[in-house]
Order: sequence, then structure tokens, then C-alpha cells
Amino acid sequence: MTGACKFRFIPGIYYLFTLLLLSGCIAENTDDCFEGVPLKVNLPAGVQQETIKDISLYVFDDKDLLLDILPVNSTEPVTLNYPGIPTLHCVALGNTRDGAMLVSPLKKGDPCSDGFISLKPSASARAAETGFYTSPADLFYGELKIENNTTSNHPAEQSMDVSRMTASMNITLRGLQKLTGTDDGNYSLVIRETSSRMDFSGNYGGAPASYSPAMTLAANKDFEVSMFRLFPTTNGSGLTIDIYHNRSLLKSITADGSGNPIVPVVGKTTNLLLNFEGSVGVEIEITGWGETVVWKEYN
Repeated sequence: MTGACKFRFIPGIYYLFTLLLLSGCIAENTDDCFEGVPLKVNLPAGVQQETIKDISLYVFDDKDLLLDILPVNSTEPVTLNYPGIPTLHCVALGNTRDGAMLVSPLKKGDPCSDGFISLKPSASARAAETGFYTSPADLFYGELKIENNTTSNHPAEQSMDVSRMTASMNITLRGLQKLTGTDDGNYSLVIRETSSRMDFSGNYGGAPASYSPAMTLAANKDFEVSMFRLFPTTNGSGLTIDIYHNRSLLKSITADGSGNPIVPVVGKTTNLLLNFEGSVGVEIEITGWGETVVWKEYN
């Protein structure tokens, strides 16, 4: 009986050893072994490495089922070693690990279509009433499909570009106290509405999101909203900015003085001046990310 077992196993071992010799991939010489596809993640021009605190690489197979979630960086390539899978679908998400946003808890075998990242509902008491959400992280995203050519022992390095997926905005409100005839600072804003969710294909959607960023009173009596991030509006529609005094609606702004809607631009900063000295004046200026306009004062 023992001899029969040996007779059956020996041909299989001989066959496997022959394949290894033909491929040149043996323990003494691994030069011809497939060692995976190197993938390099590239940041946009002008974005410093420290801007992106973390990058998660989601690797899906040819059926778009999750194989792995890998931590990567922009300084060196990561090796994707998944032999036998003809195509790899890779999705990179940057700045998602600090808890500022909700990320779908995918596990191995889950479909890519289940992947999403979304805004967090605000913890304020008014959140349930009006759909308030917190400002998103400085989100970056990239996607790439790779031919997983395991017949090449030294495949060429692949490159994936990531780009910023949020817009930013700052707001200056001038003449509010003159408008109401008070010296108090009991003003607030509601900015509505944008998307609240992005899927792993980079498409925005979800429930309508409103924001209520903090306002501060400057020395010149302007009220200021420092730069905050937001998702884009749906279908390119404009924002509505509601201004409240003592929780009562004071003004609603939807366009500038020329009738242009207030549309946040992904990767750019929307600078907004709401001037209530005299007649209402609204000015919009789009700048590079983080660039702030100093609005001229007229006496």
C-alpha cells in the first residue's frame, strides 16, 4: 500500500519540478519569477506630500471583488502581487483615516459597488431638522485598471494620479450690524445644499447636505467664515446661503450681482463677499486652493 502511494505522488512532483525548471523560477535563481506589478501614486502638481496624511489603496479583482486594502504613500511604489488574476482594479483614497468622514467598512470579497465615503451628520441639535453635516476632510481620489501580466517577469511600473475631491469656501459678511441696527453678534449661516456622499467610482450623490460653519467678528466689524471644505452641488446647481439673526431668517442669497449662481468648484476656493452696506451686494471670486481674497472696503 505504501509503495502504491509513492508511485502516484512521484509523477506529480516530477511534473511540478519540470515546470519550475522551464520557467527558470527556482530557489537558487529568482530572477525570472513574477514578483508583482509596481504601482506608484502621484500627487497633483503643487500639492505637498504632507497635505495627504494617509492613502488607502483598495485592490479589486477582475470581477470587482475586494482583494486587499493596502496603506501606501506617494514616495515609493507598492507591489501588487496577485498572480492568476487577469485585471486589477485599484481605487486610492487619501485623508480618510482621521475619522472626519464615514468610510464603508469593506472586507475581502465585497464588491466595489458597495464602496463609498460620506459626510458625517452634525452633532448639533438642529442637525436632524435640516440635514446638517460636518465639513469633509481634504479628500483625494484616484482610480486605475491594470493588466496583471504575470507572463512578464519584470512588468513596467504603473502610475496612478490622485486628485482633490472637495471644494473650499470662505465668506465675508459686511454691514450685518448696520442692517439689523444692533451691536450683538448673534448671527448664523446655513449653506445648502451639496452632495453628501461619493462612491468608489468618484460619483457624488446621497442625501442633500447643509452646513453651518462658525462665524467670527473681525476688528472692522465684518463677520468672517474661515475656509471650510464642502462637496460639490448636484448637477452644477448653485448654493443657497441663509443668514439668520437670533434664529430668525434675515436674508437668503443665491447669486451674485450679475445673477451668477454660487457654485463651489472642486479643487478651488470660492471667495464670497456679502455686503449689506446700502443695497445688498454679492461678489464671488474663484481662486486656487487656499488662496484668500482681501475685499476692498469703500467708505
